[in-house]
Amino acid sequence: MTATVAARAFAAWLGLWAFVFSVDAQTPAFVLHAGSLLAIPGEKPTSRQTILVSDGRILAIRSGFLSADEIGAGPGAQTVDLSNAFVLPGLIDLHVHLSTEAAGGEALRVVTRNAADLALAARLHARETVEAGFTTVLDLGTARAAHTEAVYALRRAIDLGIATGPRILIAGSPISATGSSRTGRYTSDVAAAVGIQGTCDGADDCARAVRQQVAEGADVINMYNTGSIGDLTVVQQAFTDSEMEAIVSTAHASGLRVIADGHTAAGINSALRAGVDIIDTGPWPDEQSFRLMKRGRVYFEPHMYAFKVAVAEMRSGSTSVEDQPESPIITRLTGVLKHPFSAQRAFEMNIPLAYGSDTGIVRHGDNAGDFAELVRIGMSPMQAIQVATVNSAAAVGLGHEIGSLEVGKRADIIATDGNPLEDVEQLRHVSFVMRDGHVLKMH
Repeated sequence: MTATVAARAFAAWLGLWAFVFSVDAQTPAFVLHAGSLLAIPGEKPTSRQTILVSDGRILAIRSGFLSADEIGAGPGAQTVDLSNAFVLPGLIDLHVHLSTEAAGGEALRVVTRNAADLALAARLHARETVEAGFTTVLDLGTARAAHTEAVYALRRAIDLGIATGPRILIAGSPISATGSSRTGRYTSDVAAAVGIQGTCDGADDCARAVRQQVAEGADVINMYNTGSIGDLTVVQQAFTDSEMEAIVSTAHASGLRVIADGHTAAGINSALRAGVDIIDTGPWPDEQSFRLMKRGRVYFEPHMYAFKVAVAEMRSGSTSVEDQPESPIITRLTGVLKHPFSAQRAFEMNIPLAYGSDTGIVRHGDNAGDFAELVRIGMSPMQAIQVATVNSAAAVGLGHEIGSLEVGKRADIIATDGNPLEDVEQLRHVSFVMRDGHVLKMH
């Protein structure tokens, strides 16, 4: 059999299974009785509402607890009693690493696990994530080939219904300058075996690196605009201005948004001038950074809980941050905690925030840790929920599909037993999860 014939046979086999799944996956209609419903975060919640879901989308939202016949669900509809629960849109996390783990030895696991090993681990992490109420996530990658393969495989498995997890958006391999890939300080032969990807030098080469990620199926482009906070010395700006401009313009020409994942003002400001869409992490911006974010309506995606977790782990000796001992790195991280988080200044300046947990540093399933941190910087619980729903959906261009519960949108619905508008920590105890009309958790 020639390679072409084999490829066609495989495509036909895959198409057959896609057809079988499309038939089997016709989700039944659901009639949800919501005791309290926050349909659009930012607006007042309502009580005693009925939501009709069919084929993965919301078909109707009506007042009162209506029967299947009354709301027009048709035969076979299943009624879900959430009459004593608080119902809201599925949460969105725009910074996860599904193939890594928040445990000691992560640097060694890079060279002791292959893509299959990582995909199996990521499958478990995906289930933990969606059961925590996060129905959409963005995996920001690791720049290692096996990790990239694992996450794409996991996304395919979830899309086909053979694995349980959130809707996964993928950045593929982060675009990084040579020497700034944040993959550890390996010898050249180990680095070659690990398969570091996404590195580039010069504007033309960086445009090529972006196109490579587009070709592989990336939904978003992630750019390391500074060195790593885990390096002994943080590179203040990893790319030249022209390299960043090439990355952003190439991504935008392909219809993809760009996240600048970095820490210091020089790299942040260069990325903002280049036109990035989201600033990620950013513990050390300056006033110019905030002005540029505000002027460009750029989303700021800080991680506050992750810093606290990383410091606690490093002090306990169980860190996954490249397994660093007590060092200038822990001093640097501790220094971040000694001052108000940069997110507070962004909030005060009305810069829109997006939600990112950095799981992989934080334990998978503990994605909701930043809600309390958002409240600590001055947000109301409602505003914190907006960050992880409507804001994060808009940040990645999916506000027309997710982020709120409205007729025609995807049926990504969660519930808590308590009221998160009174106690935002209720979001760490999600009791019901529906994603795309499939009930994934109910207890």
